[in-house]
Amino acid sequence: MTDAHRFVGWDLTDPFARAPRPVDEAIVDGDGRVRFSQRVWPSARERYGLDPEALAEAFAVGPGDVVVVDGPQALANPGAKVRDAERKLRAPGRTPDVLPVPGEPFAGFVRGSVLLFAALRAHVRVPMLDLDTPSLSHARLFEAFPGATWRALAVEKLGAKSTPEGRARRQALLEASGLRFEDSGTCTHDQLDAALCAWLGWLTRTRPRDVIAVGLPLTRVADETLREGRILDLLGRR
Repeated sequence: MTDAHRFVGWDLTDPFARAPRPVDEAIVDGDGRVRFSQRVWPSARERYGLDPEALAEAFAVGPGDVVVVDGPQALANPGAKVRDAERKLRAPGRTPDVLPVPGEPFAGFVRGSVLLFAALRAHVRVPMLDLDTPSLSHARLFEAFPGATWRALAVEKLGAKSTPEGRARRQALLEASGLRFEDSGTCTHDQLDAALCAWLGWLTRTRPRDVIAVGLPLTRVADETLREGRILDLLGRR
């Protein structure tokens, strides 16, 4: 049914916080079964960054995996204030064209996500992350906007994800959309966002007509940062 054996969703956290939280990871197999785990940001750091080899090791993925993340995975092109992909989705954020220094306020931006995906793409141990292909069926690394996707899935207000009712409704939506959770209990909102990301990746192989990928990643050779990115969205949301 699919050429990928796992669909991975990450709800990224801030690796430069005083007490960094683990990253919630959701893994969906080809039959839609979901299980959760966590990844820990590596402690090895360079000035204003994280060591690329340590990042690739900490967030290793296997051949054929499709990875979808919650959070900016790329910077805007030099001199641009908004990424082209976000403009096309009518969801422009505040993605900068240079990495802010750690501790610099920047709402909605996780510095580590840019460093992580640049490391995954460049590292020889994960060559399956083919970002340059325009084909949805061959790409391996995507970004997602869970807030927008939850709204697109829901036919009524879901309620705050900070409440048990809001989380239960979100989990029920994913179950109605084909996912099966190993744990029958209610998930945390970070786990649900990670599961939503993994579900979008799962759709690229099981129901590709239901999703679109906006944007084409580029690499700026000067600083090896990823630019623009590819954002998964439900077809027809706009």
